[in-house]
Amino acid sequence: MKRIFCIFSAVLLVFSLISCGSSPAPALEDVKAELVALVEASYEINEILFGDGIPVYKRDGSEEEKGFYNSLGSELDGYELVKEDYKYQMIEQIEQAARAVYTEEYLLPVLKVATEGLADEVTGVTPARFLEWQGYLYQNMNLNAIIDGTRKYNFESMKIVEPSTADYVNIELESELEGESLTVILAFKKCENGWRLDTPTY
Repeated sequence: MKRIFCIFSAVLLVFSLISCGSSPAPALEDVKAELVALVEASYEINEILFGDGIPVYKRDGSEEEKGFYNSLGSELDGYELVKEDYKYQMIEQIEQAARAVYTEEYLLPVLKVATEGLADEVTGVTPARFLEWQGYLYQNMNLNAIIDGTRKYNFESMKIVEPSTADYVNIELESELEGESLTVILAFKKCENGWRLDTPTY
């Protein structure tokens, strides 16, 4: 995971140098509260898209849970029904929640894989994590979580680092995941509806 973060940070810095203008970066105190809120909101999105996912009725659970699958066709084998009391009942709702945290650029490939799947010559076919059928939301039961635990950030260590501009800031801060400390750089882009994360936080 540490290597993944380092790679993302290196790519980010190169991209920022190319794409960002020369307007001065905002003062940290002017944007800190909003940026911290985005990081904290990202935990839920990360869990949905990269972690264990969302609550479902288990196919191998109680008799009541198994009963939900008696009338389903074979095309839904491998998928489990999302619980009716869960706050997101449509793919569009998940996408809206993700777009309130992350940039469109970051989410484009992520949501495509989550809702359409992926066919790759190297890794083969990865089915969609979520699908809708007859008005109900289902989650793939065979996909493993690709993140473990939640990275905790020391927000008091936040500082704006170069390259940063009025609309794109790179924030350096200390973090910890499962006892491993790591200084990371998170990127934030100022969009039409406010700041959004442009890098993962896991």
